[in-house]
Amino acid sequence: MCEWNIRTLVNDIVLALVINTSATLLAGAPLAWATWYPYTCVAFTTNVVAQLLVPTVSISHSLTRGLDGKGARPYVAIFVENLIFVTIISLTEAVTQVGPAQMLAAWSQTYLQLVLIGYVTSVILFKIPSRR
Repeated sequence: MCEWNIRTLVNDIVLALVINTSATLLAGAPLAWATWYPYTCVAFTTNVVAQLLVPTVSISHSLTRGLDGKGARPYVAIFVENLIFVTIISLTEAVTQVGPAQMLAAWSQTYLQLVLIGYVTSVILFKIPSRR
């Protein structure tokens, strides 16, 4: 589970906007409000539910334990968390858009690009100082 605060929710909204918009553009679909908005909501809701069910912080902490004290650890942890969330979100988007029969084919066409886009977005969000 993650720590819930305004920053987490803003990050979730930004990631939903970025991931859904990127997925739409990568698939060659038009940015039509009637489809873009609901799929952005699907991305946001999927991300929030995943945060409630999947202990991504614990998983990334465990997998990056060997980097303790190193400057690269936060970036590798961000990658692990991003990989988990982008996988869940993009699979959900694919099944929502094309159904279970064509889900894997649709998902595999944009997955690697979405992981990279999600990672860059997450690093940028991480670098923005929080106002506490």
